[in-house]
Amino acid sequence: MVKLRKKNTSNKRQSLYLDIYYNGKRSYEFLKIYLTKDRVHNKDVMNLAESIRAKRELEINTQEHGFIPTYKKKIRFVDYYETVALKKDQKKGSTYISTLAHLKRWKKGDIPIAAINEHWIEDFEKYLKDIVCENSILTYFNSLKAVLNIAVKEKFIGVNPFTYYRKMRKPDVERVYLTINELRKLASTESDRPEIKRAFLFACNTGLRLSDVQNLKWENIRGDKLDYRQQKTQGFEYLPLSSTAQKLIYKDGRKILKMPNEKVFELPSQQTITLALKRWSKIAGITKKITFHTARHTFATVALTRGVDLYTVSKLLGHTDIKNTQIYARVVDDKKQAAIL
Repeated sequence: MVKLRKKNTSNKRQSLYLDIYYNGKRSYEFLKIYLTKDRVHNKDVMNLAESIRAKRELEINTQEHGFIPTYKKKIRFVDYYETVALKKDQKKGSTYISTLAHLKRWKKGDIPIAAINEHWIEDFEKYLKDIVCENSILTYFNSLKAVLNIAVKEKFIGVNPFTYYRKMRKPDVERVYLTINELRKLASTESDRPEIKRAFLFACNTGLRLSDVQNLKWENIRGDKLDYRQQKTQGFEYLPLSSTAQKLIYKDGRKILKMPNEKVFELPSQQTITLALKRWSKIAGITKKITFHTARHTFATVALTRGVDLYTVSKLLGHTDIKNTQIYARVVDDKKQAAIL
C-alpha cells in the first residue's frame, strides 16, 4: 500500500519518496531526504524514511475506520481552498476567487484545515461585515460551505463546521441609494483617492457593478455607447453613455490616447475602495453607509424617479429577471408615498 522508493537526482544523490496506492488511486510523497555516498549517513536516513513510511501506512489504515490522517489535518486551509477554487468553471470561479482573496487578506484566514470550526466562521463573518454587504457575505459563505463539503468527502475533515454554525438567512436588506442632492454633494467634494471618486460617480451614472468598472477597457468604449460582458452573469450588454458619464471617463475632461486593452480606471483592492468611500462621504456630510453597490442602487432609483420605465431600467442594469428590478420600483413608490404624507 505504501512503498519506499528511490529516485536518482542530477547531483548524483538519491531522493527518497513514498509510492502510495489507496482506494484505487496512486499518489507520491517526496520526503525531501537523500542518500549520498556516506554509508553511516545513509543508514540513519533509511531508518527515518522507513519510520515515515510506516506512519503513513498506519494513517491510511486508520482512515478506513473513520480517522483523519495527521498529514491531512496539517494542510493549510487557504492552500486547499485555492486548489479547489482554481478547478471551478469560469462562471462560478469569480465567487470562489473573491472569497479566496478575502481569506488571504484576513489575519485568521491562514490556519490548518483541521482548526476550522463554527467560531472561525463567525469571526470571518464579522470581518466581512466591515467591508462588504450582507448579500455578498451570503454568496461567499455558499462557496466556503461548498469547499468544506469537498474537504469532508476527501477526508481532510470529519464534518463540515457549518453544521454547527447558525445558518445565515438571505437578508431583506435596505438598498442604500443617494439622492440627487447627495450625489451633487459628493461630486463637489474632494477625495484623497480621486480615481475612486471618478469611478464611483461613473457607476452612479451607468449602474455598473464594481467588478465591471474594474474590468472596463478602452476597447469597450464606442463613442457614446458602452459594450461589455458582465463579470457576474457573463451576459453581453450595450449601454448608452450620458454626457456626464462620458466626461467622467476622461481625467480632467481631456481625451487621452489610450491602448484598447488598457483599463479605463486604475483601482486598488475592494477593501481600500470601501474605506476611501467612507472617508469621502464623511467629508461630504453624507451619513449613509456607502459602498460601491450604492452607486448601482442610485442609478436605478434616479432613473425610475425620472420616469424611465421598469423594462428599460432592467435592461440598463443587465438584469436577467425583471423581478430583480421591481425591488427598486418599490423603493421609488415608498419615496412617493412618504412625500405625500
